[in-house]
Amino acid sequence: MIDLDRALDLDDPEADDFLAAIQGNIVKGHGRDFTAHVLLRMGDDVPAVRRWIAGLAAERVTTALVARRATLAWRGTGGPGEPFAMVLLSASGYRHLGFPDEQLPVPSGRFVGPRDREYFEFGMKEQAGRPRSFNDPPASEWEEPYRQRIDAMVLLADDDEQRLSDTVDAVVASTAGVADVLTTERGRVLRRTFPRGTLVIEHFGFQDGVSQPIMVQQDADREIKARGNVHWDPTAPLSLALVPEPGGGFGSFMVFRKLEQDVAALHRALRDLSVRAGLPVAEVGAMAVGRFEDGAPAVPTGTVDPDADPNDFHYDQDPAGTRSPFHSHVRKTNPRGDVPRVIGAPAEFERARRIVRRGITYGERPDLADGGGTEAPATGVGLLFMCFQGNLDQFAIQQEGSDSNDFVRAGVGVDAVIGQNAQPAAQTWPSDGTVTFTMANFVKLLGGEYFFAPSMAFLRGLDAGPEPTYGDEAR
Repeated sequence: MIDLDRALDLDDPEADDFLAAIQGNIVKGHGRDFTAHVLLRMGDDVPAVRRWIAGLAAERVTTALVARRATLAWRGTGGPGEPFAMVLLSASGYRHLGFPDEQLPVPSGRFVGPRDREYFEFGMKEQAGRPRSFNDPPASEWEEPYRQRIDAMVLLADDDEQRLSDTVDAVVASTAGVADVLTTERGRVLRRTFPRGTLVIEHFGFQDGVSQPIMVQQDADREIKARGNVHWDPTAPLSLALVPEPGGGFGSFMVFRKLEQDVAALHRALRDLSVRAGLPVAEVGAMAVGRFEDGAPAVPTGTVDPDADPNDFHYDQDPAGTRSPFHSHVRKTNPRGDVPRVIGAPAEFERARRIVRRGITYGERPDLADGGGTEAPATGVGLLFMCFQGNLDQFAIQQEGSDSNDFVRAGVGVDAVIGQNAQPAAQTWPSDGTVTFTMANFVKLLGGEYFFAPSMAFLRGLDAGPEPTYGDEAR
């Protein structure tokens, strides 16, 4: 039996069967450059919907085992790799398929609260106060497709953009008479060349995806060997993202949020702060994000391998926020010791609140393509934010903290990059400094939903009748 309270050991004789029973992209990201997110409202012919999902699972959905083997093959050949697909269901999707609320997936783990199941059951449109409140725009202001009932998402990915488009066309055509396609969001990895190499970035211009919880022991060992672990251990148990399904097997809760980034406004703010603080833009940018543009942490650290991404740091090294202020993005979302030090909660609670990020950028950037001659965009670009977790409160507590003026301590202000607040407090730059300046509201939610990624046995068994059939692989 695989122990969810530990990272997965690939040498365990049950590891392959375990990976074959869950969808890819949860334990490890799919790694493709192009994505399509097909959001669906199921039709009234429920048996036909069930057959359609089961067919997708049999024909297209990528198991974690197949995904891992494809990654290894890609490393050997250099690409373009194989197409990737997964299916995710919202609470309304489960209900539409005939599952009562008592059979909906529920969070599990040591730190699950009595109301944590409400996030999924009520959905993102009814987020307010369930049990945490964010400062998102009301659903009435979201993009039109997101104001409708969203039952499912088919996530498709590929390194071959044309092949991905062909796959999207085929999947959309297969929904005829089964489901309505509300919208299809397209994602594309964005890269930028720095002196130390070409790196994946987000639209504000900073390296993205540097620090991730690693749920495969061999992958964690490899990262630690390259980056070091004097201060930070990236290893995470499978339970960080996976939970048992009511009927057997394992799945994961997923947050999907379309976030528009006002790149022009953030860059203007950084230039203004640079003048106020008398510091280079690069330094105030590192204070706002918690990392320099090339991913180097604001808290100095080194690596064992000089080509590795630096990540071996802890905020015990910067308890006053001199290097990385309390309102910096990476400190707000992954406080690395601040929660036990400032709030007094156990370190285990803080580590259990990490999320497994799988986001990808969307939108075009002609200003990057032409060498910067075009004005940076204020609209039309952003992040298709996605994260997996065993309990949606893992995401919710991060978002609430980012929007709060008082996390991790009173008066520090909102997350300088993603914080949303109608009355943001002026932050002190750095946290023990004297320059006050307000940075907030550069990111806007355009819509989203909470989903669950069911096990392969659940998906394949949907065409068997009113209850899915779980095979031995799910146990």
